[in-house]
Amino acid sequence: FTLLGNADPARRSEILEEVVAAFKVRADLKMPPAWMQTFDVLMKSDDSQVRQQAEFIAVKFGDERVLPALRDTLRERTLPIERRQLALASLLAGKDRQLPGVLQGLLDDEAVQLAAINALAAFDDAGTPAALIKAYGSFAREAQQAAIGTLTSRPKFVLALLDAMAAGQIPRTDLSAFSVRQLLQLNHESVTKKLNEVWGTTRATTADRAAEVARYKTLLKPEALAQANLPHGRELFNKTCASCHTLFDSGKKIGPDITGSNRANLDYLLENLLDPSAVVGKDYQMTVVVTDDGRSINGIVKEESDSAVVLQTPTDLVTIAKSSIEARKLAELSLMPEGQLKPLSADDVRDLVAYLAAPAQVPLPGDGPWLDPKTGKVAGALEGESLKVLEITGGTARDQGMGGFSLGKWSNSNHLWWTGGKPRQKLVLEVPVSQDGRYEVYVALTKAIDYGIVRLTLDDLPASEPIDLFNNGVVNTPPLSLGTHDLTAGKHKLTVEIVGANPQAVKGYMVGLDYVQLTAK
Repeated sequence: FTLLGNADPARRSEILEEVVAAFKVRADLKMPPAWMQTFDVLMKSDDSQVRQQAEFIAVKFGDERVLPALRDTLRERTLPIERRQLALASLLAGKDRQLPGVLQGLLDDEAVQLAAINALAAFDDAGTPAALIKAYGSFAREAQQAAIGTLTSRPKFVLALLDAMAAGQIPRTDLSAFSVRQLLQLNHESVTKKLNEVWGTTRATTADRAAEVARYKTLLKPEALAQANLPHGRELFNKTCASCHTLFDSGKKIGPDITGSNRANLDYLLENLLDPSAVVGKDYQMTVVVTDDGRSINGIVKEESDSAVVLQTPTDLVTIAKSSIEARKLAELSLMPEGQLKPLSADDVRDLVAYLAAPAQVPLPGDGPWLDPKTGKVAGALEGESLKVLEITGGTARDQGMGGFSLGKWSNSNHLWWTGGKPRQKLVLEVPVSQDGRYEVYVALTKAIDYGIVRLTLDDLPASEPIDLFNNGVVNTPPLSLGTHDLTAGKHKLTVEIVGANPQAVKGYMVGLDYVQLTAK
């Protein structure tokens, strides 16, 4: 076994990294005889990464010696998030039977919350529905959508979810188009009956469709659309569409990016909203997989090997061992179901359609700052490139014109660009406040492939959660709130600290600050 005799630490780490990458999309691996001794050698390494990689490989081989230690690592909230995430990935890959109970106890832990919710779908555990429904109201939007995804993965889970919706514990409008299509694919009589009672999914006839189009055209006349609440429309898009579609670089990429589509045409919008299965693009046909333990997984095939298939769902990449697949088929219908406008009020439909047809992004309700297309600036913003640099512990900070990057729109077409920084280094900026008052503090940043993960601190207030600035294209973030604070007139300090980088990022650790805005409350 190569790892056993290789004394060069760098080469050993390189081999382990390659093995871990290969094993991520494989299943049902046979443990080689030399592994038992090799594992003991690797676990004595002084390199924590080597030990963690060895634990992942051990789990893929079905070596249960590591499971108790991995559970302890996952539970320990003071450990680095990377270690806990790798422990979770290892336990999930090993199908640890005790993992569901551990995950249910971590639903209030924001560091691993999203991963825990997604992982619970892999286990037919009776305690999962009640745990998710109880915690649902405390979840952020992305976590709520992940919870819906898990609760729609198994018939028993679905019935508990629909009961909770019928009781008003979870809004029925939180059930996305993708989730409804997944429920219909179950072909489960009790689920379909309950779904019709709670959500409504009856397929319309041609005559019904024509009457429905006429009704919505009357509702959505230009004068009505002119009165639409676009921020509310964006909020509805995030609930009903963003789990599959991207608009203005926001949302998932399960279905087509609709930014460049013929969205301003009402006939086009209604055709796709009311009869989505009329035309289904080959690249967006959904694969439905049912496993031997009753789990239903719907998504787009992203990768496949001789032993496993990887599906992209709205909230997760799921690797499924082919030996555990009971049924697999390519769906003939669109993942968008008919009747998706039925749960919405007339005003909701108006706001959603108006937002879908909008020429540019708008802020979500309460976000405040927005870029005026007439001036090219965010009104009242403190432009990042104009802020005084008080301290920089590494690299350089200067302004950078952003007019050449077409995927985003920056206030004043410029930002403050920090390059050459490294993790744990800081940039301190002066933020002037004109008068005493209570302000919600917003910042807008830049994202790109070689940007880092940062944490922001205003004066001595608690630091923000880490903000990941990785993106495959150069774009600007929406306004990000640092909270509402009482600020005195005078000079304040905004500290930007680099804390790391996304695993997929080119490790340039760059940072771009578009603007800071203080919104009086």
